[in-house]
Amino acid sequence: MAKLTIGSPTGRGLNSVQAFLRLVLWLVSMAVFVSITLVLAGILSRVAEFLGPATLAVGGFVSLILAIMVSRTIYVIPEYQRVVLLRLGKFIGVKGPGLFWVIPYPPFFRSVAAILDIRVQTRIIKAAETLTSDNVPVGCEAVVFMRVEDPERAALHVENYSEAVFQAANSALKDTVGNLELTELLSEREKVADRLQSIIDSAATRFGIDVSSVEITDVRVPPDLIQELSVIAQSRRAAQAKIAEADAEKAIAERLQEASEMLSGRAMDMYRLNVLERLGREEGSQIVVYGMGGSDPHLETTIAASAAGAMIGKGQAPEAG
Repeated sequence: MAKLTIGSPTGRGLNSVQAFLRLVLWLVSMAVFVSITLVLAGILSRVAEFLGPATLAVGGFVSLILAIMVSRTIYVIPEYQRVVLLRLGKFIGVKGPGLFWVIPYPPFFRSVAAILDIRVQTRIIKAAETLTSDNVPVGCEAVVFMRVEDPERAALHVENYSEAVFQAANSALKDTVGNLELTELLSEREKVADRLQSIIDSAATRFGIDVSSVEITDVRVPPDLIQELSVIAQSRRAAQAKIAEADAEKAIAERLQEASEMLSGRAMDMYRLNVLERLGREEGSQIVVYGMGGSDPHLETTIAASAAGAMIGKGQAPEAG
């Protein structure tokens, strides 16, 4: 079915069901009018012989015109369309979907102002080379999703609702970009899109249009600025990594401080010996410890003597400690 534009006359974009019903109605009307013409021609031919052929010629032409006029009064509108009706130029209502009649002849004088598509439509809006609040030239592109909510307003209060919404959305996009910094525009797209949707919807409501959502699809930044932003982002990541490392070292130091406060003197000695034991499990390793302290003042002397005796038994001279 051909697409109908705002204010398009009737008879365009007919669907197959409507076309079939109009054909059937035309055939029936044609048969009725031709039958009436034949009857009139027979009656008038008795009055005067020349009136018979003249009645057939005139009646045939009139029957054709009347059949076409009658067939064009029937409408079948699909679920996704609405018809705005007028009577003598004044709004009388919205019709559809389904089957109905629009009779433009006396005494009804109805006419179709527009056939509107109420499905969701999309329009792409662009803001090329718009300065952000921090004076960065960017190009921004967004998609507006909208649908006709009030057919009367969309058909009678604005000449072209799609173009009106497009212009309002384009202006709102430029104003929004101009009030944001580049970092906000790049990192908070959802918030920017929600703000745009609210602004555009408030303007589109006057035209009978509901803007369901706005999505930012592209933000174009100058290439040299992209390189600078990359360097800045890399520096920030390096700084954050160093901060995280320092925080981890601080946490470890705090835990060690807590552990040292919990351990007594003898517990610390046992902990040191446990560590030395794990180190001494390696093959060929020998550990001599001086100055461990502790509660036994002769502990260092005893350990050193034991180590020296073990070395003499192996034929090695002990080194001076």
